[in-house]
Amino acid sequence: MRTSEDTGARDQLRCISWWASVLVGLLAGTTLTWIRTQRNFFFIGAVIIAVVIVALGLRTIRRRARFPQMAQARVSWLYAFWAIILMILVGPLQLVYVADDLSELMLKSLILTAGFCVAIHEIDRSLVNASTKNFRGA
Repeated sequence: MRTSEDTGARDQLRCISWWASVLVGLLAGTTLTWIRTQRNFFFIGAVIIAVVIVALGLRTIRRRARFPQMAQARVSWLYAFWAIILMILVGPLQLVYVADDLSELMLKSLILTAGFCVAIHEIDRSLVNASTKNFRGA
């Protein structure tokens, strides 16, 4: 079998579920909040972020192997918008908003968790929508 052949049915291509995006958002949001402020949490936080990145990477590789039309999907403006939101949450927000006390840490953690949850879900949803449009067009 070649890598360009479709191994899954078109109706099997679904976006990430809300509970999975909440789990990833919770792990990433709280970890990035605490990794920036607590020196003792740095190594544990680095392991958590590494596990999240590897798990999402392996899931993406597995899905793209099963649905090669995902690699050929065009980027929509929604995908670009949510990708920029993710980059702002990971980069500038971490540098600009450094939390000092517990209430600020909890607020930053909630903001990051909600942002990651929604952004990850919406990025995946726009990628799946573009892939199914590409699949129908072919």
